[in-house]
Amino acid sequence: MPDSDDRPDVGQLWRTWLTETERQWNTFFNDVMGTDSFGRFLGGYMDIYSTFQRLVAQNMERSLSTLNVPSRSDIVELSERLGGVEERLAGIESSINALAEAVGHPSEPAAVTQLRPRRTRRPRAQAAEAQ
Repeated sequence: MPDSDDRPDVGQLWRTWLTETERQWNTFFNDVMGTDSFGRFLGGYMDIYSTFQRLVAQNMERSLSTLNVPSRSDIVELSERLGGVEERLAGIESSINALAEAVGHPSEPAAVTQLRPRRTRRPRAQAAEAQ
């Protein structure tokens, strides 16, 4: 049986190869990305990409409008308007509470009841017992 010290460490050889390969790739890409032509290429690519994205957004907006479906911008606008209504409502509520306290009425939070629809069907267990 051969001595284990005679064999090369495969893990160490792999780590060395990987480290050296990564260093070479980093050097190559740093050299390529540092050129003016790469900067011009990337700038042109970003222009084309932004134009394409704008056209897709406009077409999607038109398609959703045709289907009478709200778009993201419609939902955002509605959310902003709803936030404004809630702020105004909170202001009205605080004014009413301040007026009620000034008159001498204690301000109690209004009880909100949740209306539930009438149950017209019985659960399975009750329906089986009724038969």
